[in-house]
Amino acid sequence: MTSLDGFVSLRQRLLPMLQRIAEQLADRTVPGYPVLVDDPDHGVVGIALAPGFGLYIAREGERTVLRRERILHRTLVHTSAGREWFGGEPYEESEEIDPSISDIELRDEVARLLAAWHKHPLIIRQSDS
Repeated sequence: MTSLDGFVSLRQRLLPMLQRIAEQLADRTVPGYPVLVDDPDHGVVGIALAPGFGLYIAREGERTVLRRERILHRTLVHTSAGREWFGGEPYEESEEIDPSISDIELRDEVARLLAAWHKHPLIIRQSDS
């Protein structure tokens, strides 16, 4: 299977999941979000739930890459009082993904994004106290 075939297969399996999530969250996100990214010509498919919270599958040359974006928070307020520890820092990680990844593993990646996004307001309140 070529990298293009692998990307097309992943896109066909992931896109319906992302479309359903976008429908469900349409009235629960900030205006303009969620944003579905579906550009097979440029080899990318994914979703952004808010600035800094996204999940994308992209073709990079011969590789297919899973890219996760989320915001890191300063949660250790009391233990890090004597040193700099910045909150609200964007965090991005990429890893090569096997196109034969199961639908369950794809769903789990989407669930991790949703969990980080849902936890976001709770962490802000905890770290500001």
